[in-house]
Amino acid sequence: MHIEIFTDGRVLVDGQEVDSTWKAETVLKEFLTNPAALSFKKSKSKVG
Repeated sequence: MHIEIFTDGRVLVDGQEVDSTWKAETVLKEFLTNPAALSFKKSKSKVG
C-alpha cells in the first residue's frame, strides 16, 4: 500500500484520493491498525 501526504492536506492511498474529511494522522493510524478498512474510505470521484 502506498500512502502520499501533501502539504495542502490531500492524502492519496494507492493513487486514489481519500475522502477529504479524513486527516493524514487518521489515515496513518487506520493503516497501522486496520489497513483493509482504507479501501472503503477512498472517495468515489477524482479531483483534478
